[in-house]
Order: sequence, then structure tokens, then C-alpha cells
Amino acid sequence: MRKIFALAALSLAILPAAALPADENSATTNVVAIETSPESSGTYWLRNREGWFWYRDPPAPTSRPKASPPPPSRPPELVKFEAMQQRLDELKRVAVMNPTDSNLLAYMRYQRFVMNKSESFAERWQRLVWTVPDLDYGLSGRPTNSMAIGVFDEQQRDRQAQVVRNLAATHGLLFIFRSDCPYCHRFAPILKRFEQEFGMTVFPVSLDGRGLPEYPNPQLDNGIATRLNASVVPALYLTAPSKRQIRPVGFGVIAMTDLVERIAALGQEAREDPL
Repeated sequence: MRKIFALAALSLAILPAAALPADENSATTNVVAIETSPESSGTYWLRNREGWFWYRDPPAPTSRPKASPPPPSRPPELVKFEAMQQRLDELKRVAVMNPTDSNLLAYMRYQRFVMNKSESFAERWQRLVWTVPDLDYGLSGRPTNSMAIGVFDEQQRDRQAQVVRNLAATHGLLFIFRSDCPYCHRFAPILKRFEQEFGMTVFPVSLDGRGLPEYPNPQLDNGIATRLNASVVPALYLTAPSKRQIRPVGFGVIAMTDLVERIAALGQEAREDPL
């Protein structure tokens, strides 16, 4: 292949020389002119290391970068709010670094202006809530009205009591105590009343083998207190024997209302996310 290219180049070099005068110097001059002229420099034969012979692609045409779209316009309220915040912060910093009367008064007056804005916002918020019942937390959550709070609490206690009575059919309470514990003696009557009212069975477990007046015949601890990490007594656990589940209710003396609330919450949690 290189021999073919060499012969072709030689033939091109000879042909112009034959057409020129026989003067050797003039022929040499013309040949050199042909080789160095801009027209000849663009031929493949004089640039044989370029092109497809070396798999060189032509330069890609340059393209202008696309103009980025203009940023979206910001609401004027947002611009004013940020300016107000910046102004308040600047006045505060100046007053802290140089607490003169004029600097403090400037900050205090501007702070009063901002507080009036916040108060106006809160009033409009409250008036709107009065007209839209589904946004009124007092109607969807715990009421803020003192007369309505009693009704809400009574209804909630009734719902919790019903949940506990339903749990009594499948759940029980594990009561871990010590006979010489004064808190256990104080809590035992509360637990006994709870058992009688809601019908939930209590399994008493004594750490020292002796009982309490309300639970005179407890089971002796067989290591379950250690497995449950019951380091404080009295300790109360909600159990589901059929599922072999045990959930802590609390430690120490628990009031009757709190006891009902905690067990109802555990029962609701067990239904939503069973172990």
C-alpha cells in the first residue's frame, strides 16, 4: 500500500516538472512552490497522516450555549417579608454591639412593628378557623373550652374502658412485687379494684415468696423478673398468653385512671402493629 502511495506522489511531482522550462533551478523553484503553497497543503498527499488513514474525525461545529430561562418572579410579599426580617436582625445586632439609647429604641420600635404584624396574622387566623370547622382543633381534638373538656374526657374514658373490657377476654396482667415494698402495698388495692371492675386476670409474682393482703398466694419468681428486666417494683406487664406477648405497662404506683389509659393505649397499639 505504501509503494502505491509513493508511486502516485512521484507521478504528481514529475508531471508539473515536464511542463516547465528545462532550467534546473526554475524547475526546483516551482516544485518547492507547489509543495509549500496553501492550495497544495490542503491535499491528502501532503497531509498523509490525517484523515481516515488515522481514523480522525473532522472537528465538530461549535454551537452556542442555550440561554438559561429567566428566574421566576418572586411574590412582592415574600420580598417584603425577607426585608423586614433582615432589618430586624440588623437593628438587633447593632443594639447588642453598641447598646446606646438610640440603637435600643430603634430596635424596640421596629420589634413592636413586627409584633403588630404577627398579632394581626393571629387574629385573622382565628377568625378564619371559626368559619371552617374542619380546621378547628377544638372540634377535632381535645377542646379548649372548659365546659367541653369535661364532656370530652368522659367520652374518652368510656371508650378506653370498653377497650380494656374487650382486652380482658384475651389478655392478662403480670404483677411483680415484693412483700416488704411499701409502694407494692399501696398499688395492690388499686390493681385489685381494676381487676374486679374490668374482669382482667392478674398473675401475681413475688420476688421474696411472700404475698400481699390483696394477693396472698402469689407465684414464686422463677426468673421471669430477670428476663423482663424488672429492676423496680411494683412492675406491671400486659400479657397475651395465646401469642406469648408481654408489654410493660409501668413501674411504681399507678393511678386507676392512668392504668386504664395505658392499657387501652397498649391494646390499640397491639391491634395496629401486632408483635
